Amino acid sequence: MKKITTLAFVLFVNFCWAADHVDPIVVNPYEAYFAKAYSLYPDIPKGTLEAVAFCNTRFNHITHASGEPESCSGVPKAYGVMGLTLDGKNYFKDNLKKIATLSGYSIDDIINSPETNILAYAKAYHSLISLNNPLPNNMASALISLSELPQQTIPQQYALNTQLYGVFSFMNDPKMQMLYKFPNHNLDLVSFFGEENYKVLSSSQVILSKEKVTDKNGNSFRGTNPSVQSPDYSSALWVASPNYNSRAAAISAVTIHDMEGSYAGSISWFQNTSSQVSAHYCLRSSDGQITQMVLESNRAWHVGSENDYTIGLEHEGYASQTGWYTTAMYTSSANLVIDICTDHTINPKRTLYQPWGATTYYSSSSIPGTCTKIKGHQHYPNQTHTDPGPNWNWDYYYKLVNNPAPAPTMYTTSSGSFYDTGGSGGNYSDDERTVWTISPSGATNVSLTFSSFDVENTWDYMYVYDGANVWAPLIGYYTGTTNPGTLVASSGTMTVEFRSDCATNSTGWNASWTSNATSITPTNLAFTTATCPQDSVTLHWANSGANWFVDVTDDPTWTSYYNKAVPNLTSIGCPGGFANNLNTSLFLAFAPNTTYYWRVWDGSTETYGNSFMTPSCNYNDTTCSGTFDDTGGPSNNYSGNEDYVSIIQPGNATSVTMTFTSFDTEAGFDSLWIYNGASTGAPLLSVHTGTVNPGTIVANSGAMTIRFKSDPFVNHAGWKATWSCVQNTTGINQYATSSTQLTAYPNPFNDMISVNYTLNENSFVKISLVDMIGREVSLFNANEQSGGQHHLKVDSKNLGLTQGVYFLKLESKNKTSFVKLVKN
Repeated sequence: MKKITTLAFVLFVNFCWAADHVDPIVVNPYEAYFAKAYSLYPDIPKGTLEAVAFCNTRFNHITHASGEPESCSGVPKAYGVMGLTLDGKNYFKDNLKKIATLSGYSIDDIINSPETNILAYAKAYHSLISLNNPLPNNMASALISLSELPQQTIPQQYALNTQLYGVFSFMNDPKMQMLYKFPNHNLDLVSFFGEENYKVLSSSQVILSKEKVTDKNGNSFRGTNPSVQSPDYSSALWVASPNYNSRAAAISAVTIHDMEGSYAGSISWFQNTSSQVSAHYCLRSSDGQITQMVLESNRAWHVGSENDYTIGLEHEGYASQTGWYTTAMYTSSANLVIDICTDHTINPKRTLYQPWGATTYYSSSSIPGTCTKIKGHQHYPNQTHTDPGPNWNWDYYYKLVNNPAPAPTMYTTSSGSFYDTGGSGGNYSDDERTVWTISPSGATNVSLTFSSFDVENTWDYMYVYDGANVWAPLIGYYTGTTNPGTLVASSGTMTVEFRSDCATNSTGWNASWTSNATSITPTNLAFTTATCPQDSVTLHWANSGANWFVDVTDDPTWTSYYNKAVPNLTSIGCPGGFANNLNTSLFLAFAPNTTYYWRVWDGSTETYGNSFMTPSCNYNDTTCSGTFDDTGGPSNNYSGNEDYVSIIQPGNATSVTMTFTSFDTEAGFDSLWIYNGASTGAPLLSVHTGTVNPGTIVANSGAMTIRFKSDPFVNHAGWKATWSCVQNTTGINQYATSSTQLTAYPNPFNDMISVNYTLNENSFVKISLVDMIGREVSLFNANEQSGGQHHLKVDSKNLGLTQGVYFLKLESKNKTSFVKLVKN
């Protein structure tokens, strides 16, 4: 049973964190072609083709238009939706040619037609399937045969394993299954890769020791080279590239690349001595896993004439495509850069942040300049490449590398003057990152008006946000001498962030702010409707001040009341500490079915809110077994002034048995009543008070009701108990196991249906109603849910159902269950 928390007040402070980067949903525009491939070759498990396409191209049909520059790493070009290699440069396998031979389609058609590209891969895959092997082994043999990656050496085999892991983990992902409409094949990746290899392949952090490569939990990957330890970044996997030499200059910069290909392909390609390219680190899109391939102390070959002083980071994906630069990859990359900056004394504020960064390339005007030390391949001199390209979010990356932001200077008055760090007459400084937050008490909007503005054009920027931090919605950014005019934050709080580069500062700005904040007077008093348990009341108001109080009482004459100081807050909820103004040792505990009165005051003016009534608290549980403890839980006392009813009514139960293992209440004052039925009007089975253990009590009606009531004074340890039930089955269950128990009642039903089910692990769950021919009548639920017991109430009266037979369908991570229902 869900435990009831102590009945008292507590302060709640809520923070809104605005996401600055959201991973986009990757749309599959070729769904019809994949469906055609499966219809032609039904022995291919559905989802296989989408997994290969997603991992290789994110469903983009790549043709490499004439004149398009090669990737900065020189990795062989991939073609089509399936990402097939035509010229492997004597290192990768020419799998496009192999697929053309196996499928009978021409190379030109495979390159130019998305449909042919998919169908050719499918036909070749079909010709290689060995149906004698179970999944995923039969899939692996075909995937390896059609892969472009070599596998002669152990490091090459590791790269191939990461490619297979990407395909198989896609197929096991319930979100991908729902989004791209393929079933859960429940691939056993632990058995396929081996337990420790799987844990390392799937880990976003990998740790190195002298003896082996492990994840953070100590699981070893046995396919890498354990004889060389990386001293550079403990979260990176080590797979050595032969392509490096010694440095002739100190490390002073970091280069951000994209691979123009896959993570696995780049790891393999950088092991090719003929490629004459490498990078220090490669990063995976899906989860940010990092593989280091060249020691930072050595010179990798990634940015031409600028290799000597830079560290290169290759990020999986294509510069011209969306969907590759995920939050996980950004975060992992930023953490790596922070480590590099620390080790090599690089100022992280020298990360490129300017708004032009994504679409501007190096030119004779020194864009982006020598001040910037963490920047893209496109920003270095003597380069022709454009990565990481227009989809890389430099502002978001800067914030991650320099997270957290500096503590803001706070302004809370209704109006005032606002200057740069040089004041009204001086210049700001170089290498600044400064934050101010203007949040007048009680304001619903803030206006900032500039009388002058002068910052170094193109290089130094002011960012203004509508909210309390730098992750709030951006109002705008400003540089040069163009006056921003008047800026308005409609949230009532404005945050200003200023960033300057390493050289050339200016006079900054003079500005003033105003707001609609008036004298502090409580307004808009409201409360969240009281629900069980009684500690769920939250009081709300507008405006706040430093000397405010909230008073609560059940006495309409206000002879006595409970008092709490609430400086600068606009809401308060319970449980928590509301001290009685007559006796500070007492705390307010809400009684059920009681009217309460409240007010907010600022030391002089009182404002009263509407009264509210607490409910008569009934708690219902429909599961067949559980734990029933007092409100203090297993280690604390229950509270004073409690009065609530718990009803245990499992679906289709014939009896409920409660067994107490301990019992301790204040004798004669705090009591427990137990009834044989679903209300306190049912026959009374027993009453208990004091320390005599009730033992085992059986309600043979199929439902048990328990009422507990305590006085406001002495509280004891309470009790510990468990319940179980005997339950008739209902309907039919298909494919159901002990890990997914699905029941529904009443059956037959009229309008309301109560659904109970149990999950043995976290899973994406879909619950729907289907008719006799399998058509979906209504979708009741589709979301990610935690393991354990769940209950859902469904009102079917607006579905237009006719009398007859229907099926309740539950789809979870590894099974589908049905219950037959009859509509009256």
